[in-house]
Amino acid sequence: MENPVPHPVHKLLENRRAVVTGASRGLGLAIARALAVDGASVLCAGRSEELAAKAAAGVREAGGTAAHIAVDLADPESADRIVNAALEELGGVDVLVNNAGVFVWKGFLDIDREDFDRTIAVNLAAPFHLAQRVARVMIKQGEGGSIINVASIHGKVADPNVVAHCASKFGLIGLTKSMADALREHRIRVNAICPGSIEPDSAGRRSTSPREKVTQGDVATLAVFLASDLAHAITGAAIDMPGSTRVEIKT
Repeated sequence: MENPVPHPVHKLLENRRAVVTGASRGLGLAIARALAVDGASVLCAGRSEELAAKAAAGVREAGGTAAHIAVDLADPESADRIVNAALEELGGVDVLVNNAGVFVWKGFLDIDREDFDRTIAVNLAAPFHLAQRVARVMIKQGEGGSIINVASIHGKVADPNVVAHCASKFGLIGLTKSMADALREHRIRVNAICPGSIEPDSAGRRSTSPREKVTQGDVATLAVFLASDLAHAITGAAIDMPGSTRVEIKT
């Protein structure tokens, strides 16, 4: 039985301005819509101009406020382009969700340099550069903020079939914790979400049991919480959402 994502009585993100990468489809679009439904104005960043524009239009049709930008996060200029667009379209940035990612199913002996380098560039380097640029804007604004990195359960558990993915997500969790310590004094919170296998086409519902796969709606709901003042005391966390994914995290 489906468990629909409830509509909030009180909008948690009223007057917040959010940037979501990888927002053209899938999980990123689910997060962008959830933030907008809860009151945020959203900049949807995606690699395809057509899909990013369509995503922003869909957010507006759902009653939210949204703009879009087409950008390849492997481009060294992408962080500046995204932040400049956010300043122009939204007037500032209060929330950043680093969601965009590359996933290559190749083991250690099989992956080539191009696939490895692009995975690191998009999954780890781009979140660093964009978060650094956004943090400077948040500090100047003086109101604090929230940075959310979408990592993976494979940021804590190794898998020989996805070595580049693991390397990037382990690094992203380390980056999350380091940024949290660096930005604490500025009231900027930095957290990571670590989902297991996510049910496709599941933006509009939540799972009913931890025995089920995590849905896009589950992850989007957690993103809204972490972006809101309800999570004001949470920073440096890497929150596991394994769902039905069997993992053994050794501490």
